[in-house]
Amino acid sequence: MREFEEIQRDVSAIVRNIVVTMRKDRELPLEQIEILIGYLKEYKAYSRELDVISKKIAYELFYLFISISSQMENNTGKGEEVMDNYIITRLYMTITSIFNDGLYQ
Repeated sequence: MREFEEIQRDVSAIVRNIVVTMRKDRELPLEQIEILIGYLKEYKAYSRELDVISKKIAYELFYLFISISSQMENNTGKGEEVMDNYIITRLYMTITSIFNDGLYQ
């Protein structure tokens, strides 16, 4: 299993990549979001043993989800069916589970 610091760096890096891609291309990079979900599952395994989660990670995940929500709102009506995408729901559930573990330990 990878080191916790390495997982945090990977999560931060892919969040930045996703946000930049969304701003630049005006689309959701679903492949990168899938990779992020995998990293977040690894992060969750480590974060269960902590009293609190990283403030930086919490901010980045919150910002990412707000950005994705905004992008989905902007894409509505352009022929894209992003709102019904299962991967976005999985991302939301994964982020929420990390926040809940950090808040309710």
